[in-house]
Amino acid sequence: MRLFFISAFILTIPMMLYADYNKALKLFEQGKYDDALTEIASVLDVSRDFETNTPNYNLRYLAGHIHAKKGNYESALTHLKRCAEIQKDTINPLIDIAFIYIDSKRYTDAMTWARKALQIKQEPVVYYILGLAYSGIGSYWQAKEYLEKAISLDPEMYYAYNELGNVLMALGRITQAQTAYSAAYALAPSSAYICNNLAMSYVQGGDVKKAIEIIEKARKLAPDNPIIVENYNRIVSLKK
Repeated sequence: MRLFFISAFILTIPMMLYADYNKALKLFEQGKYDDALTEIASVLDVSRDFETNTPNYNLRYLAGHIHAKKGNYESALTHLKRCAEIQKDTINPLIDIAFIYIDSKRYTDAMTWARKALQIKQEPVVYYILGLAYSGIGSYWQAKEYLEKAISLDPEMYYAYNELGNVLMALGRITQAQTAYSAAYALAPSSAYICNNLAMSYVQGGDVKKAIEIIEKARKLAPDNPIIVENYNRIVSLKK
């Protein structure tokens, strides 16, 4: 759910310059990450990063995503930060940098880069990132504020509703959490993760019957997820 912009960053440059990039992208899509990185390394001329009509931004952006997929976060950050320098008016690398910091639990760094993104454009996903970051440091009221802002800008952002539910649960606002999870569920009924969270909120609210109904769906959607299986067994045992 983290890195959203892999298909949204193509620049207007001559098609002949895309050949090497397209080859690397195809390898990436095939899951051949090391081969893709080798291809990128063979054609990336770092001395031309700031020249016009070069594929460097695209190559670096792709390399950043590949390194992130491999868990090489520092290498990913190196490429993405360079992308942010190359295209100073582009929000995508800033967002992806912030997400990497979220995944690394470096929440203050995530806030810094999210705020840089806000200086360029008021994107809902940036407020979502700030919500994640503040939740990560336990500042739930601020997290709630940012998540609600994200939702106000994009009412279809189901993952913001889900995270808002998590924050409200942490604040002990069970009924409000159920409302947030229900909104997420209405938008993404096939998400086992959301079904699980909604079911657990019903447990906290004392509605075991409803919790069983929802957790059964979560288990069908993700029968091999150990957390969902454990929660299923716990909830079903409450009926006995």
